[in-house]
Amino acid sequence: MTPLRILLIDDNPGDRALAIRALQPAFPSLQVIEIFDQGSLNRAIQAKTFDVVVTDFQIRWTTGIDVLLAVKERDPNIPVIMFTDTGTEEIAVEAMKLGLNDYILKRADRYTRLPGAVIRAIDDAKTHAELDYYRNIRFDDLQKVLSTIEEISSQLLQDQSRPASDQTDLQQIHDQARQATQLLQALIELPTE
Repeated sequence: MTPLRILLIDDNPGDRALAIRALQPAFPSLQVIEIFDQGSLNRAIQAKTFDVVVTDFQIRWTTGIDVLLAVKERDPNIPVIMFTDTGTEEIAVEAMKLGLNDYILKRADRYTRLPGAVIRAIDDAKTHAELDYYRNIRFDDLQKVLSTIEEISSQLLQDQSRPASDQTDLQQIHDQARQATQLLQALIELPTE
């Protein structure tokens, strides 16, 4: 079984230890990368050797929102969970709009929620990755069909022996295939989130 690699960002060593203790029973092969300064965070994000991020909101040297933005900029598919006792409802809403997967208040009775949040976040990330994969396959197939229609209609348009009505119909088919190709390209370039 592949070990789960969690990037744990919290400047309180006691809170990091409690989070790890809550996660270990659910993930026997857990690997935790503990982050307690900006330099180690930057190196970890650059190396991207983690599967999920668990971050506090108020950190001595940054905020959970800044962590979220840095991680999502590097890889928008990496799940991020904010586990904090200093956030507010407004912060939670803002973070969710920016791609946060879950927000849990850091209280003694809430540590047990952390493993479930990690499992859901990982499952959601896998589902999004699969949907993107199949979406891209379907777009590629459609792009090939439209390209073929455009190419064949272009070749048929060059045949001047066809009646004018056929030429008009072929021109419409060609133009519509070109428009559909352009629309499809615009859809492909849209963000998926």
